[in-house]
Amino acid sequence: MVEGAPARAGTPTRALLADGSPALLYRLGPTDLPDALALHDRLTDRDRYLRFSSLHPADLEIYLERTLGGAHGAVCLGARVRDRLVGAVQMVPVDADTAEVAAVVDPAWHAHGVGTVLLEELAAVAVRSGIQRLVADVLAENGPMTDVLADLGLPVEYSRTGPETRIEVVLHGDERYAAASEDRHRKAAAAGLRPILRPGTVAVVGAGRREGSLGRAVLRSLHAAAFSGAVVAVNPHGGQVEGVPCWPSIADVPCTVDLAVLTVPAEAVASTLEECGEQGVRAVVLMTSGLGGIPGLSARVRELADRYAMRVVGPNTAGVIGPGKTSRLDTTFTDEPAPAGDIGLVAQSGGIAIATVSEWRRLGLGLSAMVAVGDALDVGARDLLAWFDEDPDTSLVVLYAESEPDLRGLIRTATHLAARVPVLVLQTGTSSAGQRAAASHTACPATPRALREAAYASGGVQVLPDLPDMATAIGLLQGQPLPEGRSVAILTNVGGGGVLAADACAAAGLVVDPFPDELQERLRAVLPPPASVGNPVDAGAAVGADAFAAALGMLLDSPHVGAVLTVTAPTAVSDPALAIPGAAAAAAARGTGTALIDVQLVRPTTVERIELPGAPPGRFLVSVNEPGLAARALGVAVQRRAWLSRDPGPPTVPDGIDIHRAHEAVTAGLARMPSGGWMRPLEVDALCRAAGIPAVPVRWVTTGAEAADVVRRARGPMALKGVVDGVVHKGDAGLLRLPVTDARRAGRTVDEWADRAGPRWIGAVLQPMITPGDEFFVGAVRDPSAGPVVALGPGGRATDALGHRVHRLAPPTDADVDDMMAATELFATGHGRSLDLAGVRDCIRRVGWLADALPEIAEIEVNPLVVGPQSSAALDVRARLVPVAG
Repeated sequence: MVEGAPARAGTPTRALLADGSPALLYRLGPTDLPDALALHDRLTDRDRYLRFSSLHPADLEIYLERTLGGAHGAVCLGARVRDRLVGAVQMVPVDADTAEVAAVVDPAWHAHGVGTVLLEELAAVAVRSGIQRLVADVLAENGPMTDVLADLGLPVEYSRTGPETRIEVVLHGDERYAAASEDRHRKAAAAGLRPILRPGTVAVVGAGRREGSLGRAVLRSLHAAAFSGAVVAVNPHGGQVEGVPCWPSIADVPCTVDLAVLTVPAEAVASTLEECGEQGVRAVVLMTSGLGGIPGLSARVRELADRYAMRVVGPNTAGVIGPGKTSRLDTTFTDEPAPAGDIGLVAQSGGIAIATVSEWRRLGLGLSAMVAVGDALDVGARDLLAWFDEDPDTSLVVLYAESEPDLRGLIRTATHLAARVPVLVLQTGTSSAGQRAAASHTACPATPRALREAAYASGGVQVLPDLPDMATAIGLLQGQPLPEGRSVAILTNVGGGGVLAADACAAAGLVVDPFPDELQERLRAVLPPPASVGNPVDAGAAVGADAFAAALGMLLDSPHVGAVLTVTAPTAVSDPALAIPGAAAAAAARGTGTALIDVQLVRPTTVERIELPGAPPGRFLVSVNEPGLAARALGVAVQRRAWLSRDPGPPTVPDGIDIHRAHEAVTAGLARMPSGGWMRPLEVDALCRAAGIPAVPVRWVTTGAEAADVVRRARGPMALKGVVDGVVHKGDAGLLRLPVTDARRAGRTVDEWADRAGPRWIGAVLQPMITPGDEFFVGAVRDPSAGPVVALGPGGRATDALGHRVHRLAPPTDADVDDMMAATELFATGHGRSLDLAGVRDCIRRVGWLADALPEIAEIEVNPLVVGPQSSAALDVRARLVPVAG
């Protein structure tokens, strides 16, 4: 299915054209007739002929009046740039599931991707309207229209009749469409950031003469970074600041400005931004904070950015650092220039950005580029990930994001990036206090942790808990090869240090298994007699440097070892840490691909870089002072290797799905409750049957007499469940009876429940009793940022008692489902492995498919899914609907 939110009258959708220019997509109506006529007047004779097969189409104004007015169900979308209509598409239904489509683009905007973004938006509108195919009859010589339709990535069929070609586009996007759409967005987003990260001219607006002014600090940073472009300052008093000429206003600057850095007070932001837009400034870094204190100002900033097609970083940003080694853009106000390197950094917090760069400096690492997105009213994390994906000089990306309005979009871009370079995220907002602080700091609510984790896990993005862990993981990933497996060898001269390291490795999901006999014998041959060689290897407090180095070399060369962790402390007779760099360098020179990380328990600093003379270029060693840091960094490297090695495959539609019946069930529910709510049991039963979810059959009753009749006819014991408005857990509310065999008692029970519930009484469900088994929770929820997310965890009463659930974006791939089941650890024991694992996998896929295919399903849960050795059964299923406009 084509993704996207349909454009609506009065509610524009922002899209990026091929060159990165923002365009606003609108639903056009009768009031847009003058602009539509003007667009057609600007067409060349050639464009007019290709569109209408005539140089002078008859009754153009009448035709446009009808289509803009919605005649025959017509839908028209338009793209505006700087408040000018530069393109339009129209869709006119020709039957129940097919519509004819046509497009027109301003000649000045050809090859900018206007037609493509409009057709993508129109496809989303069409799907919402039940249209499955778009048809276009074009002249055979109309190559541009043919190319645009073909390049969407959707299945296309062609047929030729005379001078015209009929093109049919099937609106069932597959992985090819998703890849093509993401590729277009990624390239457009990167292009849109060029005036921010590679500007030719920078204007610092609000550069005061006061020594401590923010604008003056930015000018100093630009000078210190040896920015090679032109720099001007805007100060109403003219003159010079930091040796840079000042002009009274941006309108007075005698050259084109690519990037304006605004350091003006909050009350001057709107007028200054509007002036920048009028002067054709392409991008703005808005460093001013406190916009939330002025009612409507944030919305005004968004409106001005849209009107003038400007990209805006901020507000409340600490600035940006562009690419380059000897000359680069730097609009930050730090006291020390950030070193150049190959790490990309995206941070909402300027303080975190500064602290992170300072931590990396000790590791000899630097930035390829950095953007502190601040409140991220426009430029956000996804845009920056696209930039780094297009930048060959970036080899690792770090993200600190307290909120993300389009988490699903971000993860599509991050997944593509993570296939090339590691993408690491600094964890935030894990506590309620942290979420409140994030909301206060960025003026945006923090994205819920479970949804972030689901998105990150789906995209190969790895989460680190704090700055030392981040620095250690980065150093390991940059300086060492990825481990081949989870097997870790621990080599130490301190027995207790080996124990701590082994525990830390186990906590990080690593394996510290005993070595094969052959390797143990070889270790005994080089280590002193008291040594323990089982793993961890305790070489003893008196081990010499040469013996320690020999043992380390054996471990690094062993095919049974994926990574080595050394733990040392100096003693009165030796300091084996001195031998580690030489042994590591020699192994690297031999071509050994085993990762190594060092722990020196008495190191005064948290993390340091150790050079390896003679090793291949770029190879170095990371040394930390705590085993947990080393183990967690190894865990990150192991997870990266596993993610790169997996074959996720595309999400697939489960067998036996009946999409029409599923739509009918949802439609019936919304017809009963137009504003949304919980589906009734029989509606849920129909939904489950359409989706192939193995729901236990239900009989619905509302009175005691009906319940007694069902029990009387039953062939075995039944479960009786009362349904009362507002009650979630029936057992806790006394609305569950089982087993039920007595018809009279069943009838009395239902009547009692109905009397007690009063107007909240809805009815009761009777189900045949099933064989007991393990109980699991399988559910999905639709989030405004993450979209549909599927969850797996303990079921029944344990759902609330344990609360441990694993989430992934829906629809999940087979690899996602396997990851979920492994991450719960519910199936790791012999008993867990004996259960109907195929049934659990199938239920997860079907629930995830429903949540993705039917946006009206706000949440759905199977609780419990009762699983035995041979089968699985959905004992209780609930689903809540919301109406979807468009």
